[in-house]
Amino acid sequence: MSETLTHLVVNWIDIDKNVILVGGTDNLRWKWDTEIGMSGDDAKTIAIVTLTDNGKGYAVSERAEFFCSMEEPTRFLAMSNLTGLFEIAWIIKKEKLTYDMARERFFGKSIGLP
Repeated sequence: MSETLTHLVVNWIDIDKNVILVGGTDNLRWKWDTEIGMSGDDAKTIAIVTLTDNGKGYAVSERAEFFCSMEEPTRFLAMSNLTGLFEIAWIIKKEKLTYDMARERFFGKSIGLP
């Protein structure tokens, strides 16, 4: 039985004063990276969501970026799981998590499992 793409795995978290980024890779890239003893950080990130707080007390902007071509099967996987990535970013913001706290809680978390 061949392996299939089934979900995203959080492999990138970055927290700055006004910006929070959360990225995900596909489950196969995560598996391949971790099977050889890597942390998962180096698996190709296929989607990143960003929350940017302008610091004025209103409207936090949300942005999504994709790092896969239109032809790649990972594109649909990335697009269909943006909500999960954004939910994590908002939890980090609302709970004022530090990088270490966010990484402990969310790094390696599966998103969009069937």
